[in-house]
Parts: sequence; C-alpha cells; structure tokens
Amino acid sequence: MMRSAVPTIVAAALLAALAAAASHGQTVPPPVQTPTPPAGPASAPKPQAAPPRAATPAPGPARATVVIMVTDQSGAGLPDVHVSAIGPVTREGLTGRDGTLRWQALRTGSYRLRFQAEEFVTLEREATVKAGAPTEIDVALNRDAAKPKPAEPEPVPAPAPPAGRGPAAPDPNASVEMLSLPDWIERNLIGRSDPIKETNVGKTTATTSTVLQVREPLKDRVRDDADEMLYVIAGQGVLRSKGRDHALDAGSFVVIPRGVGYSIERRGRNPLIALSIVGN
Repeated sequence: MMRSAVPTIVAAALLAALAAAASHGQTVPPPVQTPTPPAGPASAPKPQAAPPRAATPAPGPARATVVIMVTDQSGAGLPDVHVSAIGPVTREGLTGRDGTLRWQALRTGSYRLRFQAEEFVTLEREATVKAGAPTEIDVALNRDAAKPKPAEPEPVPAPAPPAGRGPAAPDPNASVEMLSLPDWIERNLIGRSDPIKETNVGKTTATTSTVLQVREPLKDRVRDDADEMLYVIAGQGVLRSKGRDHALDAGSFVVIPRGVGYSIERRGRNPLIALSIVGN
C-alpha cells in the first residue's frame, strides 16, 4: 500500500509546483533528458593514411662549356681546323679565324678528340669535360713535312692550230706530268660553305682536266665548242639532261657531247667529286 502511493504523491507535488510557478509568471524548464548510450561499445575512428609523397625527378645529365684553342708551333691561331669529339655524345666543328672553337652544353665525361687541318699532321688526344668552369683545351699542330703542299700546275695555253693545217704539231718540250688525285683532293677539299669548286689539274694542247666538287646544284651547263667526259671519284648525285635522270656513284663515267646541256645535284652528306676532261 505504501509503494503504490509514492507515485501519486510525486505527481501531486509536481502539479502543485507547476501551479505555483504559473501563478507567479514563471516558466518551469522541461526536465533534461539524458541521452541513452548505444547498446554496443563505441568504436574508435580509424586513422587516415598519409597522402603519398610526390616522387622527386632524377636530375638530368650534367652539361659543360668547352673552349678549344688550336695553334701552330709558333703560337699563331689556326683557322678551319676540323675538330671532332667522340664520347658521351659526338660533336664536330671548325675553328674560327683566331683558331678557337666553343661548344656549349656538352655532356660531361671523357672524350676522344681529333684535329685535322690541311698541311698539318692529324692529332688525337683524350680530354675530360667537367661541370663548373669552362673546360679549356689547348692544342698545337705540327706541319706535315712529308706532304708539302705542291704548287698547283700553271695552266698551259694551248697554241691555236694554224688555219687550214689541222691539229697542232707536237710540242718538242712537252713531258709527262703525274699527280696523285686522292692526296690532292684531301688537301684541296671543298669548304663547308662553298657551293661549287673547280680546279684545273692538267692541260694539253687538246684537253683540259678539272676536279669538280659539288655541294649545291650545278645547273644548266653546256659546252658548245668541246666534248666533256666526267668520271665520279667520290660521293653520290644525279645528272639531269634532256628530261632524264642519271644516278651518279663513285666509278660512274659520263660522256657529254658538245651542245648538250646538263645539271648535277649531289645526294647525301658528302660532296660529289668528279674529274672533268674537256677536249676538242
């Protein structure tokens, strides 16, 4: 009996309190509700994985500047010396008027250098290119005493045959002349900036022999007073005449009658070199 009366007494007290508060103009705050904890144990938040770090790019190969100075034994700078380098990369060039050659952004490492110049002994040497300050390479070349540069033969004017008497009489002072064309061409090779080079290497009363070196096209050549024969010594090219193309290689032999025009274009990196013989 006592237990059943307790709720009733509590409810009556609560109603009395509400009534008293209303009579005095007060608002009774609602009872605070305590949140019910979840039935299961709370799970701890999972740690987040750190974002992946960006890969650092590998540094590129080191580069350096190389300054080459080529002189003769007296210390004078040598122009037009062909310099080639073989190593981590290949490079080539010609020295300037003061004998210097400058290479930019050359990969560092060990190189084999080769120096070639007309009338001088070819020289090879090792060099190591390092990063940082420019690498300076000084070279002095020796003159080639074994192969002095021969003077080019003076063209001998052919005497005009007497009118009405046929060919000219033999010259009693004439003699045999001999020239090593491979050696001569090596010493007189066309320059890299020259389009065409023609040099007289022999002449008689009836014929003229010329070494023809072609880098740029030789166009519309015609001889009205003489026949011409071409023998290709080195290089490749195309001879065009009367709408036809004729391939030229080392060993090709071409006969061109007088009055027939032709053009020549080289093929490949090297110049086309031919011996031209013109005669009546």
